Amino acid sequence: MTQTENNIAFVKYDNNILTVIIKENVDLGIEEMDELLEFTAKFSNYEKRYTIIDTRSNYNSNNEVQNHYASSDYSKYRYADAFIVNSLAMRLLVNFYIRFHKPKVPTRMFNSDEAALNWINSLKQNNHGKHI
Repeated sequence: MTQTENNIAFVKYDNNILTVIIKENVDLGIEEMDELLEFTAKFSNYEKRYTIIDTRSNYNSNNEVQNHYASSDYSKYRYADAFIVNSLAMRLLVNFYIRFHKPKVPTRMFNSDEAALNWINSLKQNNHGKHI
């Protein structure tokens, strides 16, 4: 496993799974999202991978950023996204993101690391690690 961080998130990459843990008190605007997308793509050598996004920290974002992420050209580097949430507010935001913005890749929300990883691994197993 390899790990790194920037001013927005902690990032781990292992077995074609990229885990992004958003840092506390980050203001995640479009500029920061673009920075994070390029940072994670470069960190995973621009290879297509599964992504787990841990949103359990306290950070600021908005609908415009969600739309930008959903429609980003960087989706070409993702097979699927698993969001980890722990609050009602974040659950509502991620649910809105999934239903309203209709991400280009399969996307689900989970309450724990284990559940998110189980889903990602089931996708990898069912699709032999290929595009779903």
